[in-house]
Amino acid sequence: HLMLSIVKKQFASSGYVMTQDVKRIFVDGGFSKNLLYMNMLATFYPGKEVYAATIAQSTALGAALAIHGSWNDQSLPANMIDLKYYSSMQPISF
Repeated sequence: HLMLSIVKKQFASSGYVMTQDVKRIFVDGGFSKNLLYMNMLATFYPGKEVYAATIAQSTALGAALAIHGSWNDQSLPANMIDLKYYSSMQPISF
């Protein structure tokens, strides 16, 4: 019940900021490693692709990548962040 309550709160909160049609949702931080949470979240967004970042601090990495060209002239590695896909159609496996 606790996890369902958290997912419901996340779903309601996301509704306040998702004013346009969003196709993909990316989750990072501690909850991105919680299989139950991620599967339940995907169930709440059946028409969207839900991904969990497999590295810590991927939001900070994304911010650094956004300004990369202003402080570094080297090219970026091709696959710095791995993503795990979650779907409402997948069975929950632990």
